Parts: sequence; structure tokens; C-alpha cells
Amino acid sequence: MRKLRLLIAEDDRPLANILRLVLEEEGFEVTLCSDGRRAIQTLTALRDQGAPPDIILLDLNMPYVTGWEVAAWLDADPRLQAIPVIVISATEAHGKAARALNVDAYLVKPFTTDEIIGVVSLFAIPLRRQN
Repeated sequence: MRKLRLLIAEDDRPLANILRLVLEEEGFEVTLCSDGRRAIQTLTALRDQGAPPDIILLDLNMPYVTGWEVAAWLDADPRLQAIPVIVISATEAHGKAARALNVDAYLVKPFTTDEIIGVVSLFAIPLRRQN
């Protein structure tokens, strides 16, 4: 059984590294992107290679291309729109607007490692059963 692939788009480098370590420990193959532009470039390459991520963690407030724009781009791509997207943001007020973009879950920073593992697991368990 292959490891589930998870892409994290987060410009806060220390947080991104903590998320990577925690989720790799949980058995995920993790790809980090430091901004929205890199996230789109990476997602395009992974899609074209036939190896898109199984789950995406997406910060909304990133430089160059925002998480809002990445979420809209994902939703417009028929080959990527079914990937579960978990939005992470420091602003609770963004939750309703994020749900309008068809994101699957919303986590407010700061969150605990147990919270992130719990939310990711909600999407990972059915995916692992499929593999």
C-alpha cells in the first residue's frame, strides 16, 4: 500500500516544517510549498505526472498567489477538484467564505497537532481503504 500524498501550501516556514514532521510521522508523503504560486506550479506538475496529492492543506494568506486563488484554481480543474482541501487560517471569519469555495474543512490557527491529525485523518481513512 502506497503512502498517501499530502501537499501543504503554507508561507510560515516554521509551521510548515512542524506540519511536515507531524504528518510524515503519521505515514504521509508530504510536499511543502511556500506560497500559492509554487503550490499551483507543483500541483500542475504532479497532476501531469499522474501523481496528484490525496489531500491538500492550504493557508489562505500567502504571497504572490493567495490560498483563495489556489482554491478557485483547484475547483476549476476537473482533474484536481475532487481532492479534499483543508484550509488553515489565522482568521476565523474566513470560514464561511472558504466554504463557498468548496473547501472540505477549515482549521483556525493556532491549532494543536492532535487537531490537525484528526482533521487530516477524516479524509485519509476512506482514502486508505480505497488503496
